[in-house]
Amino acid sequence: MQTWYNRKAGDAIDITDDIGAYGVSVKAFLDEMHAIEGDTINLSINSPGGDVFAGLAIYNALRYSGKTINVKVLGIAASAASLVAMAGDEIEMPENAMMMIHNPWSFALGDAQELRESADVLDKIGDSLAGTYAKRTGKGLDEIKAMLHAETWMTAHEALEMGFATKVTPAFTARASFALDRLPDAARAVYALAQTPAPQPADAPPADEEPQPTHAEQVAVLASAWGLDAYAARWALDPAIPDLAAVQNKMQAAREIKALCGMAKLDHMADGLIRSGQTVPQASAAILAALEDAQEHIDTHPKAFEQRHAGAQPSGVRTEDIWAARRQNLKGA
Repeated sequence: MQTWYNRKAGDAIDITDDIGAYGVSVKAFLDEMHAIEGDTINLSINSPGGDVFAGLAIYNALRYSGKTINVKVLGIAASAASLVAMAGDEIEMPENAMMMIHNPWSFALGDAQELRESADVLDKIGDSLAGTYAKRTGKGLDEIKAMLHAETWMTAHEALEMGFATKVTPAFTARASFALDRLPDAARAVYALAQTPAPQPADAPPADEEPQPTHAEQVAVLASAWGLDAYAARWALDPAIPDLAAVQNKMQAAREIKALCGMAKLDHMADGLIRSGQTVPQASAAILAALEDAQEHIDTHPKAFEQRHAGAQPSGVRTEDIWAARRQNLKGA
């Protein structure tokens, strides 16, 4: 069975999907972790996060395992996944990876008192998260809480600078190899032309410097991590979404829309709402309208009194029969 973690040979575990309820139980992950017999656990992460309590359980289990924990963020460690990453004695991030921290959030239903109680619980969870991040980074609680409140996205270098990572490595570049002499003449000519260095302007960076990922590449990485690959090209090319922060807002809205559609059992609506660029309030209104349209009309008017009590009424009785019986009684008297 494919799961959001996979134990590899030796001492490696991967977390590459949502954490907790959307994937598998914490127990299943811990069973795999406890099966590692060595003194080191190499944990690779590429996850948008998930259940905060599942993240806390995995973090605590790693910290109390007595083993050396080496964490590598492959693409993104967001939300609860960033919390798990804090368990690492070493936290390594390739230079094109990202990390995100934010306040805990939840859905709540009920009256005003129940909603206030839910908010109080979220505040307590937020305090717990802030303490964990502060302990790992050495930052003060107030500074961490401000970062959580702002939903802070960090590049690898920013995470290193702020204490959320211990090492930044060069981005991995995939390369293909082939036998040039097996290509047709025209293809060899095109290849040779492509290998000719283009003229560099005077203020251009040295040719041996690693190129920075493009906007489209960054969008693709984030969309893949959040399970929203189908919309990556749309968001990357939309001029109304000019920067990565705006794309992240779109992704967050898309996740909320998918969650709302799931709660309403209208999952089929999510794709259309996301592709049409609906905001969360607009999507909520559309979902409510769809629910109202789906409701069957129920007639709550009471039935006629005589119909409700028909069973208690005598049947086949006529007024003339009553008078005839009385006349007969009088004659007999």
